[in-house]
Amino acid sequence: MTETCIPKDTPSLAGKPLSVRKRQSPTVRREELLAITVSCLARLGPRGTTGREICRQAGVSHGLIRHYFRNPDNLLLETYEQLCDHMLAALEATLAEVETDPWGGLRRFYTAVFSQQWANADIIGAWMVFWQLVRSREDFAAVSEAYNEKQRILLHRALSLLPQRDDAPPLDNTIAIISAVMDGLWIEVYLAPTRTPPEACVELCQQTTQRLFLP
Repeated sequence: MTETCIPKDTPSLAGKPLSVRKRQSPTVRREELLAITVSCLARLGPRGTTGREICRQAGVSHGLIRHYFRNPDNLLLETYEQLCDHMLAALEATLAEVETDPWGGLRRFYTAVFSQQWANADIIGAWMVFWQLVRSREDFAAVSEAYNEKQRILLHRALSLLPQRDDAPPLDNTIAIISAVMDGLWIEVYLAPTRTPPEACVELCQQTTQRLFLP
């Protein structure tokens, strides 16, 4: 969730526009442009998140976008793909030892979902824009379906290691319930972080899982 989207020395996504530092490696510069794109999406919405605006906030020439994105006319789709890939990598890393400690692995999984890296206002705000685009564009819908399928596979890997109650719902239904709880709490963190802080969300996910599996 493996280090992910934004390198450790990159400025926070929450708050003010970021500036790309000079003489960065191509990888770091691309990640910082990605961070600026996410920040713009959260604050300005899809119409305000243009290549020109991203470059203005980054302090670089507009032509630089073409060096870091496959198709500058499809910046938002590439940003969505990158965020999905980075988040999946981070979630998969939390399950590295799940076979020997399934409950601990699930807690690390939930902790990653609600970490400051992924449950901050910019990331969730941008993700809500992506959800809207999923409803209207087939290319975004395809990325969303691929992401959700891979997340379900990760949850299946962890949940299948837990003892199964005789009266438990089918595992696919259990995964759907837990996914819905995570999504709902993710939005709750965005709308009311003091009412339902991230650490409380982790506990609620863990408790939901226990109710579904423990006698």
